[in-house]
Amino acid sequence: MYFKIKAYLRFLSKSTNQHGVHSPFVYNLVTRCFYNTEKRKAYIAIKSIYKKAYKKIPVRYRTAKLLNRILPYFDIKTGLVLTDSKVISEILSIDNLIEIDHNIQSKNDYDMIYLDMNQSQSFSNIELLLSMVHNDSIIILNSIYESEDNIILWKTIQEHPKTTVTIDTFYLGFVCIRNEQAKEHFTIRA
Repeated sequence: MYFKIKAYLRFLSKSTNQHGVHSPFVYNLVTRCFYNTEKRKAYIAIKSIYKKAYKKIPVRYRTAKLLNRILPYFDIKTGLVLTDSKVISEILSIDNLIEIDHNIQSKNDYDMIYLDMNQSQSFSNIELLLSMVHNDSIIILNSIYESEDNIILWKTIQEHPKTTVTIDTFYLGFVCIRNEQAKEHFTIRA
């Protein structure tokens, strides 16, 4: 627990909001998606999932709402969800038309890949993960600060030549594949 508190304090000291972002792509993402306060019908269904859950859901309610609204923002049609929790797929698909796979052997070019680093601890094949995306894909990583191994994997993904934009929101890490953009890393309070 002390490790996570220390990591959060370090995150807060480095993080910014939309005013510290100089990339138009990231600024629009932060202002139009991350900080979007518009009420959506999907939030009622997500809240219901949390009330009915028998075991702990791996993301906070606020994070679940962000996951649900990121799909229409990027117009995501295909996704690969790598987690032991089927609830994440349910949250993503509420009011969103998305085809979700749970099998890493699929050879599709995915618009989005969601990886819970805590539950998929054995997964460290970054090359395989990045071979399954295309330009304009997004990879969402959960639990990046749960352990030192997760932080090392997150930093390795950030440094990979194929990744261009990475956004650290503490609870989620976003990796955007955009060949037309310079490599940048952002730490955003979301």
